[in-house]
Amino acid sequence: MATIADLAGVSKITVSRALSGSELVRPELRERIVEVAREAGYRMNVAARALRTRRSRTIALVIERLVAGDRPISDPLILAIIGGLLETLTPAGQAMLVTSSDHFLDGQVVDADGIVMVGQGVGGERARIVAAQGLPMVAWGERLPNSGMVVIGSDNRSGGRLSARHLVDTGRRRLIFLGDGDHPEVAARLEGVRDVVATTPAMIAAVVPCDFSRLEGAAAVRRLLSDGLAFDGIIAASDFIAAGAADALLEAGRRVPEDVAVTGFDDIAVAANNRPRLTSIRQDWSQAGRMLGEAVLALIERPDDFASPDLLPVELIVRESTACVV
Repeated sequence: MATIADLAGVSKITVSRALSGSELVRPELRERIVEVAREAGYRMNVAARALRTRRSRTIALVIERLVAGDRPISDPLILAIIGGLLETLTPAGQAMLVTSSDHFLDGQVVDADGIVMVGQGVGGERARIVAAQGLPMVAWGERLPNSGMVVIGSDNRSGGRLSARHLVDTGRRRLIFLGDGDHPEVAARLEGVRDVVATTPAMIAAVVPCDFSRLEGAAAVRRLLSDGLAFDGIIAASDFIAAGAADALLEAGRRVPEDVAVTGFDDIAVAANNRPRLTSIRQDWSQAGRMLGEAVLALIERPDDFASPDLLPVELIVRESTACVV
């Protein structure tokens, strides 16, 4: 705190008041002190001191964004991860604090022994920023080379291969990939699709960046149809995108799957309840939560003897949206 006071040119008591949000400090001065503290790594120093002296017995579940397209905090995917985490953390005597990355990074002290992060952000950058706070952290997503982060995730590349192989085996030859390749998990899924296409008569007719949203999936397909691009298969990076794609196709008079087959990813409720029901890549989200919980506890207790677990396997679930071409 003395260091922050020197850097900001104020007293220690002013720093203390500013960091606690006291109205005794002018708003503009309070914001400047918080920014100085963040740049100086104040949170990291507090966390390190707390870990030397005591344990909070709390794990922070940090979610990249509370609302992103069709994926609010109430998304079954997020809830399943939370359930799996609780199954692991509760018997270990750990509580769980759920927050967003924005709140976690806004200068407020979060008293936790470790972090589980869901959502890496574009290029994994958001996860890197959270990891820089200095607490033991495990992220859900795609492993990034040279990041130094512990990342647990599904076999996204295998999921992309399964989707592409299924479409090729049912006679599809001009494939569209819908998804934002700046996200590491989506990029790995696209790599898997390319692995299959490289060894078959099929081709990728277009890769269309798209947010994880039903509206975005529909808008992307409308643009493709308006451009006159020929395609007979769509591989979407999520079930919401796939559902939107199917909506746009049916709206334009294209039959699913007779004219265009559609696959999604995640196998959440929207896949099974959509019309037509969507073929999807299933991830076991409860198991994901359990793996994240076990990993963060091991990282806290045995940081020098920690080994990342294997990738979570995925499974192709075939439904009406990819029925075989006759």
